[in-house]
Amino acid sequence: MRVAFCTLGCKVNQYETDKMKQQFINNNANIVDFTDKADVYIVNSCSVTNLATRKTRNFLSRAKKQGGIVVLCGCYSQELQTKKEADKISNVDIIIGNEEKNDVYEIVSKFLKDNKKVFKVSDISEVKSYKESKVLNKAFDIRESVKIEDGCNNFCSYCIIPYVRGRVRSRNLNDILEEIKHLTKTGVKEVVLVGIEIASYGKDLNNDITLVDVVEEVSKIDNIERIRLGSIEPRILTDENIERLSKIKKLCPHFHISVQNLSDNVLKNMNRKYTSEFVISRAKKLKECFEDTALTCDIIVGFPGETDEDFKTTLSNLDKISFYEIHTFKYSKRKWTKAAKMEGQVDGVVANDRSEKLIKYASKKKCEYMEKYLNKKMRVLFESYEDGILTGYTTNYIKVKIRGDKDLCQKVLEVELCSIKDDYMLGNI
Repeated sequence: MRVAFCTLGCKVNQYETDKMKQQFINNNANIVDFTDKADVYIVNSCSVTNLATRKTRNFLSRAKKQGGIVVLCGCYSQELQTKKEADKISNVDIIIGNEEKNDVYEIVSKFLKDNKKVFKVSDISEVKSYKESKVLNKAFDIRESVKIEDGCNNFCSYCIIPYVRGRVRSRNLNDILEEIKHLTKTGVKEVVLVGIEIASYGKDLNNDITLVDVVEEVSKIDNIERIRLGSIEPRILTDENIERLSKIKKLCPHFHISVQNLSDNVLKNMNRKYTSEFVISRAKKLKECFEDTALTCDIIVGFPGETDEDFKTTLSNLDKISFYEIHTFKYSKRKWTKAAKMEGQVDGVVANDRSEKLIKYASKKKCEYMEKYLNKKMRVLFESYEDGILTGYTTNYIKVKIRGDKDLCQKVLEVELCSIKDDYMLGNI
């Protein structure tokens, strides 16, 4: 059996795709590129924005034209609450939800026998505990994501995720540690702890454990050289937590903070439970406690009611922090969310203009950050090799390319950073 995968959206989706791949590999299937001829095409979808939904539909159409069985899974599937809704998607043979990903091989195998369209999407709001996968992955890369949590309880006014991912469900710590130990045996040197809202890890458990506890325990695993955190909500960055994290030498000083906006008016309407001043103070504390700190964030522009003054305030507050990278998103109206019904929906032309300004600003700030490391030596974990070029990342997530031999791939090397090109730096060893 030849199986092709397309993954849209977040690192959690990529982690879950890897788990699905492993199910097929364990049953002697061949994994091929999505553009190749395959017997089964699996689209692991995202629905966080309208653009993500459109991309999902495009990949489904492309897969059907190529022939083979087409499987839709993930967050877009969770939007389809009834079989009647699912039947409107004519170019799909199997539709499964997020909880059914762990059984995708069995579901596809049954379809091959029965040849009947499948719609199997659990009510995610009724799922109360983390469902552990029966499959242990082998390493696909030298740096691997490890999922530690699913779901979100925050219900930000713009966000569909709690409706398609359910409530917070924390993974058992021993299962997390066992998976990472297994990955180290297959060559992994860096792990990224990911989830839908990892800052909420442990809130559904009765043993008083938090994300910081998880990081401390992971750091005790001998063969792990680096630990990186996925996106974190600012409120976890208390003085105590930052100070505890700063003592973990394996933790990379790269923090992606789910900021979303830096105008207090907009934050309040988004139902984000912090102020811009709080974010600024947390950024300052991180830079005090970590050397070579890289802060990255997400910013949404064009949220309902956002004025020109609100946007200027966001830019002004971003200047106070100096983020290394800013991921820019235009507000996207999503069903079931309060923001979709708010007054003051921002005109698309205005949102586009703000987005372009923020992207230009972000590019400038990224270049300024990299300039600080010109002619400095940094340790780089090289992850890939192609045509004489090795590509890797510093602990603070600067992308670095050097010329070198293939046998240097998957090693940590000290590199002198010599110049900046586009969004990465060139170096010499």
